[in-house]
Formats: sequence, structure tokens, C-alpha cells
Amino acid sequence: MRPNDHRSPPAPRAHLRTWLLGPGLGLGLLACNGHASSADGNGQTDAPSERIAELESRVVSTPSPAPEPDPPAPEPEPEPTPLRPEELPEGYLHFAGACDPGERVTIAAVGDVLLHEELQVQAYAAPERHLALWGGVVDLLSAADVTYANLEGPMAAGVTRSGKQIRDPGLVYDNVVYSAYPRFNFHPSLAESLVKSGVDVVSTANNHSLDRHAIGVDKTLEALDAASLLHTGTRRQSASARLPWHVMTETRGVRLAWLACAKNTNQIPDDEDQVLYCTRNSDQVVKLVKRLAREDDIDGIIVTPHWGHEYQTAPRKQQQELAHRLAEAGATAIIGSHPHVTQPWEKYATEDGREVFIHYSLGNFASHQTDLPRRSSVILYVGVTKAPDGRARVNGVRYVPIHVRQDGDDFRTEAIDRGDGADDSRALLVEMYGRYNLLPPDAPLETSGHCRAGFEFPAR
Repeated sequence: MRPNDHRSPPAPRAHLRTWLLGPGLGLGLLACNGHASSADGNGQTDAPSERIAELESRVVSTPSPAPEPDPPAPEPEPEPTPLRPEELPEGYLHFAGACDPGERVTIAAVGDVLLHEELQVQAYAAPERHLALWGGVVDLLSAADVTYANLEGPMAAGVTRSGKQIRDPGLVYDNVVYSAYPRFNFHPSLAESLVKSGVDVVSTANNHSLDRHAIGVDKTLEALDAASLLHTGTRRQSASARLPWHVMTETRGVRLAWLACAKNTNQIPDDEDQVLYCTRNSDQVVKLVKRLAREDDIDGIIVTPHWGHEYQTAPRKQQQELAHRLAEAGATAIIGSHPHVTQPWEKYATEDGREVFIHYSLGNFASHQTDLPRRSSVILYVGVTKAPDGRARVNGVRYVPIHVRQDGDDFRTEAIDRGDGADDSRALLVEMYGRYNLLPPDAPLETSGHCRAGFEFPAR
């Protein structure tokens, strides 16, 4: 019953103590009972206000219930912190200066661009030219700041195997001008395709450098220069003594010298001294690296030797010894090729306290060699940090597993984790380089991601 509703009979007095009464309600009760006033023994009448006060003094208000206490605040989630070196998983290749401050640059590197007959025929017939061979990984190549490849053969328009200049047949595999094993020659449009793919610098020093003799070297460098594609390892006949063997790249103020060298030229004489050799005159290469390391305007040195023995999955002692000499001379990283299969990598500590990254062989990037080791390779990422002292140091490495898929007459280089059916290639590469160094192809490009709070290693 609502207290102010006079349509209902008044409650007995005994119940007043449970009601909340105000002055207006007290007056209403007096009116209903006909007791507007009362007389005492002397005939005096109490004032209505005094009577109201008396009634109100008898009423006890029921207190409002206490409010429910607020629920306790949840415990704050701990802030993620970068992983300490001792927390990194076994097999993860970690560098001491990984988290040091400085300007950072990421290098992408791939192995041999080795275009056998089948790949040349496919590329020359496709509207997109050579991107028909590796268009599915162009985003992975161009994601880095500087991208490197080994150009395993000349690009000499109109030059035969004997070095004779004839009329160029155009964009066609004729097996006279443009040919494959054992004497390769690629159409110069390959240079433009590499640039469109994000490649910035190539090595021209390999056992196929002289497959079109001295004139072939000259024409190859002309094609590369026309496409604005940097190159190292060979030089032109004219004024060759005045031309440096190395080439420079600069990204956000980080200046890197690139130096390529070859083991041999398949018994073709190098009469014009156009090729820099790794093993025939290793002292010369070591001296070049030492000289570059003394240059104030060079922050780091990337050496790309073409060395070792074909189809061998482990480096020979001669490779390792030369790699360590180059590291001691001042190399920042050493990235090798020639075996046409992948070989392991290594972190080498120099006598002056530097950590040098050595990758002995990247294998084939594009080829018609279809057995498992030769169709399996990686896109290698090397992170470099320019320290406050001006020296570039490796901060970490990652790799994306790739393979060459054959589909009828077509060959395509693919990222394994973007497709299916290449579990054997993936297993081979993970066994060699470890699961924790693997970079999923669609993940952010980080070479030292463990320095970032919340970083997670790949699940498999």
C-alpha cells in the first residue's frame, strides 16, 4: 500500500514504525481520525504542529540497504618484455648485438639464376617474361632494403659460343646465341626482369662468366648498366685496371660494399683479367676486403664467393678457411653459391670480437635441376645495424623456404608455405637451418624480432 493513498483504511498504529512518514502524511492521519486538536485537564488545546512533531518522533525510519561492493579489479596483464638471450630456443641463431640501437637495413639474398633451356623457352614466350618463373615470390624479394642474386651466366646479345658477333635472333631460344648448358647465354631482358623483381645487385663472377668470352663479359655489363642493375665480380676489357671490383649500395645512410669472386671459369682463359677469383688468388681477395674495411665511408662489407664443389651439401675445408680469413679481414657477412644445393650457415667470432655471418651456399633460385636438393632453396634475410661507431654488424638472420615446382612444361619458384606438395623440400631446409629461424612468407619481415616485446616464434 502506498503511504499517501487515503482510499485505503489507515494501518494500525503499531505498524507506523515500519513506514517512512513525512509531515504531510502525519497531517493526513490526524484528519482521518478526527483529531485535529485535543484538550488537557486545564482546557488547553495542543497546537497541531506540536502534535505532528510528537507523532513524527515515534516513527523510526528503516535505513536503505547498503550498496553492493564493487567487484575487485582484475589483476593487470603483465607487460610483454623482449626475450633475453638465455630464453631463446635452442637452434635459434642469435647475435650479441641483435637489440643494439642504430640504423637498420635488411638484405634479401637468393642463389643461382640458372636458366636452362626449358626456363628460357618459358620466359621468352610469356608476356611477363622471366617473372613467369618467379613472380610468386617477387613480394618477398622486394620486401628487403637491398636484394642480391647470383647471375649464373652472361647476357650477350648476338654473341655465339665462340665469341663471334652475329645478328641477334631476338627473344627466342635458338641454341646459337641464346643457349644453356654447358655454355649459357641469356637474353638481356633478364636484367630488366630482375629489376622488376626487386633485385638491386648481382654477382657476375662464376664459372659461366666467360661462356661468351671477353666480349660476353662486356655485353653483360652493358645490359646490366642499361637496366640500372648493380654488379660485382667482373669488369670490362678496356681500362679494366682502373675499375674497382666492388660496388656500393646505400640505404638510409648505411653504406655497404659488395664484392664477388669466382672459383674458376670452366677452363676458358681469362686473357683480359676480367674475373676476380676466390681461390686462384685468395690473397688478393683478402687484401681487397682489408682495404675496404679501412675506408671511412664504408660501413659494412658483403662478400659473395662462388666456391665449393657442386652438389655437395657441406662446405669443404678450403671454403671454411677462406671464409674465416675473409671474416678476419673485415667482412660483415659472406653469402656463397655454386654447389647448386644449400649448405649450412655459421656464426664466426673474429679475433677483434665481431660476429660474422657465413652462409656457404644458397643453392638454386631458378633452374631445371629437379631432384630434391637442387630444387630446394631459401630466400635469405640478413639484418644489419649501423652502430654509433659507424660499423655495420649483423643483428639476425631468417629464411623463407622455397622450391622450384614443375607443372608440365612450366617451372615456377614458389614459397613452400604458400602452397602444398613440397613437404620434402621443407623438411630438408628446416633440418638444415632450424624451425626457429624460419620466417613464414606472410609474416612481418624481422631479422631480430625477439628484441620486440610480444614476439612469437613460428609454430612449426
